[in-house]
Amino acid sequence: MENVQDKSQCLGKLERCKNTIQHFKIRVDSYLYEPTTMALFETKVHLKNTIKKLSEVNKSLLEYLKSTNDLLPEQYNMVNFHIRETSELEFDFMEYTLKFRKCIDSRQTV
Repeated sequence: MENVQDKSQCLGKLERCKNTIQHFKIRVDSYLYEPTTMALFETKVHLKNTIKKLSEVNKSLLEYLKSTNDLLPEQYNMVNFHIRETSELEFDFMEYTLKFRKCIDSRQTV
């Protein structure tokens, strides 16, 4: 029974990660966040690559968990690692938006 509960918890967490990843994909593709410096451009490329990778991993983990009745410790660990990586993406995106705003603010004061 514990595996069923863990499996449903993992599925819920993965669905939230999926929504978070989609949210950041929409935001990073928005014209509002077009890079104005090389550093911002490189950061945006890094974010887009990370989003793509996390999206693929999330999809495969969701497919696996939906297709099996057992949650193996290895898959449980993979889900937890994926959740941490998604949190790191959130932090990286917030850093990008702060850098982006600083560039905008510095251009407006000139």
